[in-house]
Amino acid sequence: MQAGLSTKNAPSPNVVLPHYAAGAIFFIIASVLLFFASDDLANTFIGPKILGLTHILVLGWITVIIFGALYQLIPVVMEVKLFSETLAHISFYTLVTGTVLLSYTFWNNYISQTIYLQIGGTLIFISVILFVINVLFSALKTKQKTLENTFIVTSAGWLLLTVLLGIFITMNLVFHFVPKSNLELLKIHVHFGIIGWFIMLVIGVASTLMPMFFIAHKLNRTYLKSAYYLTNGGLIILILTLYFDTNILFKITAGLILLTGILFFIKYNFDAYKKRLRKKLDIGMKLSVFAFVLLFLTLIFGVLLVLNLNIFSKINGSIHTAYGISLILGFLTSLILGQMYKTLPFIVWLKLYQDKVGKFKIPMPAHIYSAKIADWHYYSFITAMIIILAGVLLKESILIKISAFAFFITASLYTFNTFKILFHKDKSEPLN
Repeated sequence: MQAGLSTKNAPSPNVVLPHYAAGAIFFIIASVLLFFASDDLANTFIGPKILGLTHILVLGWITVIIFGALYQLIPVVMEVKLFSETLAHISFYTLVTGTVLLSYTFWNNYISQTIYLQIGGTLIFISVILFVINVLFSALKTKQKTLENTFIVTSAGWLLLTVLLGIFITMNLVFHFVPKSNLELLKIHVHFGIIGWFIMLVIGVASTLMPMFFIAHKLNRTYLKSAYYLTNGGLIILILTLYFDTNILFKITAGLILLTGILFFIKYNFDAYKKRLRKKLDIGMKLSVFAFVLLFLTLIFGVLLVLNLNIFSKINGSIHTAYGISLILGFLTSLILGQMYKTLPFIVWLKLYQDKVGKFKIPMPAHIYSAKIADWHYYSFITAMIIILAGVLLKESILIKISAFAFFITASLYTFNTFKILFHKDKSEPLN
């Protein structure tokens, strides 16, 4: 029983649950778009279809679910009520609408038609502002000044910078505010989002949830503190090197600092894994552990990009693509797939059964979804990741198309289980 997710401060399930539903649908859409973007992915790391697909994944699949999960987790970690459920509702609808509009614009290369970008970008900006307000004002109310809270608040700040820079880049395409190339600005935008928003948030959340679900105690908190300062410091240095186009030595230094920070985070979770009292891993934890394998792979691709070795010059673009895929479709997706089974069933279970404990015969959270289907999409996901990385590195679009089919199977099975949980009906029975 994930008792740690239960709290009197938890928001209404109506705030959290729509995020899981929308995220699952976006995941299916992304798997379909991946098939049609396969030729582009095999030959380049940027283009209209890749931008459209990336925004569907990053905003629609990952960010939508993260927002919903955080609305449930913030009251647990910070021990306060969410600042405003109304703002959370508005943030959800503006994020979903803005994501659809922005991704459609990028996919069809309608960038010159700024009205679409302005509306989509504005809606996403509103969503992010409301989310950041909810996080910051919730944090201001808490008496729990923990490192996990600091990670979450910091990640919200990086998210805001990511969106602001994204809006600036789209406007710079038309008005040319700065002489820097938009490709260089895009690299900064990507690292704001990948490292500042996602990695910072994942470190804060995973450092709470992984030990909780592993049932691991007496972990070295110095690893987390080191991860915080090194990851933020390395990101700031990296952004400066990208903007001012400094020599390779500065970029390598920034990369090493970032790498060290993330390795401290991995070490913290590896210790939790070794010290776990719960030895047998369920499907949620299998996917979560696999996520860290993919994170390590992402770090390898990142190191190759920073070093920019001549022997890899012919596939440099493919390494860029593999880096993004291993992080977004790999690490972050695997973590979300796994943690859904550790959070959503319990949220629905609380909604239906928390007042019936000891009074009725009730199912456990793990009984309200299909474990067999979860196992199937675990293996289809691993298959999809192996094939897509091979397809990208070998520049074979047919392999990427095959991986898209495997991802579609993964997304469909995941969505089936998600909606099976969301539409679960009360099955309590009187005690004999």
